Amino acid sequence: MTISAYTRHLAVTGTRAFLPADYKNTVTPEYLSYAKWQFVHNVLGSASGVLATQAMLYAMGLGSGALPLSAAINWVIKDGFGQLGGVVYATMVGQKFDSDPKHLRFWSGVWLQTATWLEMLTPLFPHMFLVIGSVANIGKNISWLAMSATKASINKTFCLKENLGDLTAKHGSQSTAAGLIGTAFGVLIGATMDISVYTLILGFVPISIASLWGNYKSLLYAITPTLNVERAQLMLKDAIVHNTDGNLVFNAALLKTPRQVSTMERFMRKSSHVEPCGLRPGIVVSHQIDRLDHDLRWHRNSKDAQECISHMISNAFKPAASGLRKKYYYIGYLPQSTANAASNGNLYLWFDRRAGNMDTLLGFYHAIVLQELFSTCAACSGLQGADPAANYDLESKAQQFVECTADMFCDSVVQQGWDVTTMHFSKKSQHVEVETISATAAQQ
Repeated sequence: MTISAYTRHLAVTGTRAFLPADYKNTVTPEYLSYAKWQFVHNVLGSASGVLATQAMLYAMGLGSGALPLSAAINWVIKDGFGQLGGVVYATMVGQKFDSDPKHLRFWSGVWLQTATWLEMLTPLFPHMFLVIGSVANIGKNISWLAMSATKASINKTFCLKENLGDLTAKHGSQSTAAGLIGTAFGVLIGATMDISVYTLILGFVPISIASLWGNYKSLLYAITPTLNVERAQLMLKDAIVHNTDGNLVFNAALLKTPRQVSTMERFMRKSSHVEPCGLRPGIVVSHQIDRLDHDLRWHRNSKDAQECISHMISNAFKPAASGLRKKYYYIGYLPQSTANAASNGNLYLWFDRRAGNMDTLLGFYHAIVLQELFSTCAACSGLQGADPAANYDLESKAQQFVECTADMFCDSVVQQGWDVTTMHFSKKSQHVEVETISATAAQQ
């Protein structure tokens, strides 16, 4: 066999081992870039792990004699605490693995490197080995759990055909190969350096930073087709605007696709509300009604504050006018609210317990429409109370606009490739019952 033939054979074998079958036609164009940077992240993560393990063994005195029984017990205990921490984390996060996979995947890398960094410090504080090791192991277990839980959601977005199993298997092969290479790299670095905590840290820091960079770069190519608050806001950006005549219009052609939104999404931080901007109030989703007074920073616990909240709730949950489509969401405007650094108050959006996926989508659309109308209404601004007549006029315009464009909007969202079978605007447990709200309003 010639060298060129042997090289081609290795390339074909490597492709079969590490890439999905017929990958050019079965995965999205972003997959190769994602896999490449994840590979870099995993290699360097494994290398930093080797250095951290070496530091921990050094802290336990492995180099000065046989490993004592107490050190072995400490090692087992720290592992037990780490596993318990992973269970608690999974219970707390729940559905967020599906709604914000990129956010949690990015931070899983941060948690892993932070935990590894703590392990690197154990030689400096050997008497606190159990405490530092336990905290670090909790961080590692949280990281591994987040990586595992988000893997399916992210891998699914790369599939063009029903080949998720094949893609997941190849992802496992890539991770294994990266781990082996990273381990060998870490051993090589450790073997060529003097065994001291300072030299180990010197080798660890650049590897750790490069690992996080690889994780970040890979997630730039992951596309999330489901909608949450941030992605829905980005999807609607530029699609609802005032034309040259000053009239509000919905341009379906400017509705963004999941691929376009993925390049704009700020997945390093989680956003559960729409930021206020100029005359536009913010949008707060599924806020606890009995804690609304906390948003009125300068009026908290005053009689005037309670009257403002009671009036807003009554207006938000009043029955819809006859002739209009039945809606399972509620929007109220509180001009005195200063939550999220708002200077023109906040819109509050709640979903009814009976709301379906399209109801929640329409509710958010309605809130964005109302927010855009505020941008041209100077009479509606100010924390000291806006003109009630102007507010009522805005609410009527928003209702009419949504009535006229709702069907076109919903159809356009589906046509742009968004998955509307699942919505992530809020937890189902945060949805409200009108009867309960009426009782709460009566107590305000």
